[in-house]
Amino acid sequence: MAERRNKSNKRFMILSAIGIFMVVDSHTFIAFDFFGNVIPYNSFFMPMFVFISGYFNKVDSSTRLLPYTWKKIRTLIFPYIGISVAVLGLQWVLNLIKLGESVPPPQGFFMYVLENVVTTGVPFMMVLPMWFVISLFSVLLVYAVLKKFLFRIWKSYIMLPVFIALHLFAVYAGMYADRDALNPLLLPFKIMFFLPFLELGIIYREHLEKKHTGLSGGYKIGIMALLLLFNMARTMYLPQPYDVAFDSIDDLSGFTSPFIVTPMVSSLVGILFWLTLVDLIGKPVQESRFVNFMSCNTFWIMGFHIAFFNVLNCILLLISENVVTLRYFDAEYFRESEWYYWEISPYFKIAYVIFGILGPLGVKWVFDKIIIAVSKALPSKKAA
Repeated sequence: MAERRNKSNKRFMILSAIGIFMVVDSHTFIAFDFFGNVIPYNSFFMPMFVFISGYFNKVDSSTRLLPYTWKKIRTLIFPYIGISVAVLGLQWVLNLIKLGESVPPPQGFFMYVLENVVTTGVPFMMVLPMWFVISLFSVLLVYAVLKKFLFRIWKSYIMLPVFIALHLFAVYAGMYADRDALNPLLLPFKIMFFLPFLELGIIYREHLEKKHTGLSGGYKIGIMALLLLFNMARTMYLPQPYDVAFDSIDDLSGFTSPFIVTPMVSSLVGILFWLTLVDLIGKPVQESRFVNFMSCNTFWIMGFHIAFFNVLNCILLLISENVVTLRYFDAEYFRESEWYYWEISPYFKIAYVIFGILGPLGVKWVFDKIIIAVSKALPSKKAA
């Protein structure tokens, strides 16, 4: 289980590292906000992760569904469960510091978690971003089944419009359906929402990548400039500039644009912009061991970064209560919420980003060391 991969596809290594950085940055209510005034993170970054998965997806008629499903359970569901349990334990420790006492799970907590897993995908608030793992697992399995049994008639130019129609229906439901009726069906609707981005990743790999990477630097700069201008025009046309973005995909409640095509258009703009930017300037960081490690462990960052925001807050709480009073640090608000941020300065958000990235990666590094040590201590199969 120790992650020691050195990703050979450097472009997508950098793209996935950028994507997880955006996740952490967005949850600090934006410390860096790269191009965010024109292409907000929440207008594309979760579809971009599905696009990346599609790029590496190789299912076809020869795919054996049971081994494929088991592989996805091992690579997605087991980490989802393991990280969630680890964060729950860390949250118990943090509660000892912030509340001065252990807080047992409320009655019915286990059933609450199970219900959330198959709807929003959020077991509990401190691992809220892990909702995406359940959605990704589900969309990969549905796609594999569809392609397995429809492979003889499968054509991307036929399936992509079908998937886009399903996506638009999911957005429409998120905008207008009764919430009580929609909530039990959240997972199927999220599958419909993400399916076209999985197919687009495959289309890009098979038909567009060589043409895109073969463009000159001038053409790539021109593409990026046009995308920025296009989104600037959209922000002026929409009722509110942030309508180009969409929050809360976990419960399909964050669509503020009056147009159901907005999430699809916004996602395509953001994915193409950042894919072009990575292709244009990515070479200086292609051999970075840190970027590779970050890209290989996006789930660890996704699952642990909120907890490490709280680790930083606990440090600040101990300083404020035992060393020197920290101005504007609201201890009571922190005790009531996992999403508190010390608003002493906009620049202090950078500290949360650093903790949110380096903390989970540090945990993963220690975990790898332990697994390697245990593996060496156990008798090998050859010796047996």
